[in-house]
Amino acid sequence: MVYDAKKSRNCSAGDLAAAIQLSMNDNQSPIVVNIPSGTIPAPVVRIDASRAQDARVAPAADVPSIKSIHELKDRLSIGSLFKMKRDWLARELSKGKDGGKGEPSPARHERRLLQIVVRRDQVFQDSYLQFVSLSDDDLRNPLSVHFVGEVGRDDGGVTRDWYSVLAKEIFNPQYALFTHSAVDDYTFQINPNSGVNQDHLDFFRFIGTIVGKALYDGCLFDAHFTRLVYKRILEKPVTYHDMASVDVQFYKSLCWLLENKLEGMDLGLTFSVDTDNFGAYEEIELKKGGKELVVTEQNKREYVDLLASWRLRESVEMQFQALRAGLSRVVDPVLLQHFDEAELEWLIGGLPTIDAADWRKNTVYKAGYSDSPDCRVIRSFWELVETWDQEMRARLLQFVTGTSKVPYPEGFKGLRGSEGLRMFHIVRVSDFTRLPQAHTCFNELILPDYDSKEELHKNLITAIFETGNQFQLR
Repeated sequence: MVYDAKKSRNCSAGDLAAAIQLSMNDNQSPIVVNIPSGTIPAPVVRIDASRAQDARVAPAADVPSIKSIHELKDRLSIGSLFKMKRDWLARELSKGKDGGKGEPSPARHERRLLQIVVRRDQVFQDSYLQFVSLSDDDLRNPLSVHFVGEVGRDDGGVTRDWYSVLAKEIFNPQYALFTHSAVDDYTFQINPNSGVNQDHLDFFRFIGTIVGKALYDGCLFDAHFTRLVYKRILEKPVTYHDMASVDVQFYKSLCWLLENKLEGMDLGLTFSVDTDNFGAYEEIELKKGGKELVVTEQNKREYVDLLASWRLRESVEMQFQALRAGLSRVVDPVLLQHFDEAELEWLIGGLPTIDAADWRKNTVYKAGYSDSPDCRVIRSFWELVETWDQEMRARLLQFVTGTSKVPYPEGFKGLRGSEGLRMFHIVRVSDFTRLPQAHTCFNELILPDYDSKEELHKNLITAIFETGNQFQLR
């Protein structure tokens, strides 16, 4: 069993350097599961003339080009736009990895099945062993899954069950591949210390392959990652604000540096970090000569950007490259560039069903707001949410909490923040000239007291789509 012993830190000037170093060196001591040699049969690709259907979702007919879809975006609802882009992706994937150019692959002109056999209680190990020997062409055949000791023909249902069971198992702490995000216990981030497992890069490549295979098959892979993971898959720029979902205290330390004058302070910080990877200490320079370069008021922004980049990118770069390499075996990452990180979360894990009544029932109001008829802004807010489609509701939830996942089966009363159970909060501010903001670590929407419903709607949409990646702290 793995225990997450997070250290208590504060952001005073005297302890800032220690806070940053402690945050960099939070380690775990997982029990690593070794993959045993299996006795299950090897995967088989065979031609099947009798199969009535497979798990793959057929692409919609008459899907516009991606250029046409982008041109229509201002005239479509969020839901319609996403569904149209999703159908476009399904059509492109149906052409094969080469986009329909060149010679057709066997997967496109013959009905073939990729048959795998796994034990339910060993689903990660067995699935890994089944997939390790497959070619890229094999992966583009529809799956037929059989669980040892269970009877049932797979016409899609067993495959979907396999995806669901496997999605839960990849987060098993015994593999040391992922850790909980900093803000809840139902989204996950890559463990920078996954190297304790000597097979971790092979496993990340396998997981990427499974994610790609699920996208190709039109099946959901019920794995919910932090927004940072989706941004990295899409190769989008990351900023120090993305640190909020990884390490709240570390993010607070970076914000303290930027918000306070450093003249006259001796923080003992240089452009380097000391890392402790299970007893192996190393000082890493953030730039050439960084060990000798002291952090000052003039260069602190560069230091914050470099340090955040190292923590968010370089420290897990090998893992991400392995994950992307696996995904690209089945899905060309270029095809995903037409989606943003919110849409990629929906593509992989599915769009949640967000119950507006449950959301409203489990919301806390602060600083003068209340859910009463005479509170105009709150009344208008819920009127908007109730008229929005599921995609737009998910956008709002992602903006405030960092993910569109709603805890199951508790619903909104089970929302969690960085300090445990934390329901959705709406906090009043009187400055109606500012945009709404989100304290993602605390599930708080900072909502100005706007004069009209129209102004509320305009500013909320602007905040969600133009500043949705900017985490805020209270």
